[in-house]
Amino acid sequence: MTTPASSDLQEQFQAAGGKPTYVRGMFGRIARVYDLMNRLMTAGLDRRWRAFAVRQLALGADALGLDVGTGTGDLAIAAIRSAGPRTRMIGVDFTTEMLAIGRQKLERLHLADRIELRQGDGEHLDFPDATFDGVCSAFVMRNLADLPAGLREQYRVLKPGARMVCLEITHPPGALFGAAFHLYFDRLIPLLGKVVGKSFESYRYLHQSLAVFPRAPELKARMESAGFTDVRYHYLTGGVVAVHVGTKPTV
Repeated sequence: MTTPASSDLQEQFQAAGGKPTYVRGMFGRIARVYDLMNRLMTAGLDRRWRAFAVRQLALGADALGLDVGTGTGDLAIAAIRSAGPRTRMIGVDFTTEMLAIGRQKLERLHLADRIELRQGDGEHLDFPDATFDGVCSAFVMRNLADLPAGLREQYRVLKPGARMVCLEITHPPGALFGAAFHLYFDRLIPLLGKVVGKSFESYRYLHQSLAVFPRAPELKARMESAGFTDVRYHYLTGGVVAVHVGTKPTV
C-alpha cells in the first residue's frame, strides 16, 4: 500500500534524480551539524547505542572491520575503541562532506592510522568476497535505495563465521510509547533541524524514511533472506532503536 509519506518521498527522489542523489545532497547539506544534531535529538543516547552495537560486533585482535555509511566516523571510532589491539576499520560513505569532517575528527583523535575513510556505495561495496572480520552500520539502512542489495553486499564481503551488526531507528512496539515517540520524531525533530541546522526538510526526511522502513521483525526476515543465520535483534530505549545481529555461516 502506498502511504502519503512514501508518495511524498518518491516525488522528492524523482525531482532530485533518484534516491541516492537526494540522500547524498541531503547529508552534504547537514554535514556540519550532523554530530551536534545526533547528540541533541537523542539526548546523548546515540553514544550508548553505538557502544552496544560494537559490543555485539565483538572485533578481536588483528581484525579488519567495515563500517558501511560511516558518515563522520562515529561508529568506526567506537568499534576501534572497543576492539582488540592492532584491529583496523575501513569506513565507506558516498557523501564527500561527511567524510571530510570524519577525517578531521580522526586526525584530532589520533586514530587515522587505525581507521581509513573511503568514498564508496553501500549497495556496491568495492571489496573482494570474504574480506572483513565484521561489518557494521548505524542509521544507514533506511537510506539505501535497494535494501536487499545492501544486505547481500554486506554478506558477500564478510568472512564465514563473522557478524554483521545494524543499528537503526525503528518503530517502538508499545502503542503508548510509540505514539509519544512518533510525535517527537515526526513533529519536533524537523523543527529542531530548522533551528540548529537551518534544514527543516532534511530532518523531515528522517521521519518520512522511517514510515516506509521495515519494522524490526521484518528487517530480521530480510537479513535471513540475504543469507544471514542466527539473526536476532535488541530493542534499546523502549524500542526507539533496534540493533540487529546476523552471522555469515561457515558452510
